[in-house]
Amino acid sequence: MDTIEIIGQVVGIVAVVISFLTYQMKSKRGILAMLSCATVLFCIHYACLKAPVGVFLNIVGIIRNLCYYHSDKKILSSKFVPIILASAMGVLGIITWEGVHSLFFVVGLMLNTLAMGYFGPQNLRKSLLLTCTLIFIYNACTFSIGGMINETVAVISAIIGLVRYRRENTTT
Repeated sequence: MDTIEIIGQVVGIVAVVISFLTYQMKSKRGILAMLSCATVLFCIHYACLKAPVGVFLNIVGIIRNLCYYHSDKKILSSKFVPIILASAMGVLGIITWEGVHSLFFVVGLMLNTLAMGYFGPQNLRKSLLLTCTLIFIYNACTFSIGGMINETVAVISAIIGLVRYRRENTTT
């Protein structure tokens, strides 16, 4: 591992810490704000690991998070926004294709994007059980230590959130 890759792994670990806090937020807006911070760091992480699928799909992920955060704006509240964003991820996934392992990341983030657009916090946490597993596979193939830890922590954290907020309305 060269110096840039080591720096990338460290940045990935910092992103994991922020990601853990993401799934402990009570509101969808809180989740999106924290997730955006972590996603910026993961872009840097994947760039250092020379993993273009991870970089470009996370850039769309930042745009996605901002769109969903500001979904009170008429143009961003359209039911087509999640489909447009997921489609952009699919196109970028094809353009930046690294191999078959890329498919796990692309499908995982596309599904996550749709879940974030259409689900409340509890169902979003449930969807993470699938999407995190898919993204974990990509991270294992690219030897993204932070990514593998993040997906493991995200599943654990989502389960904690599911239990913690189990009695609340799933549409908030």
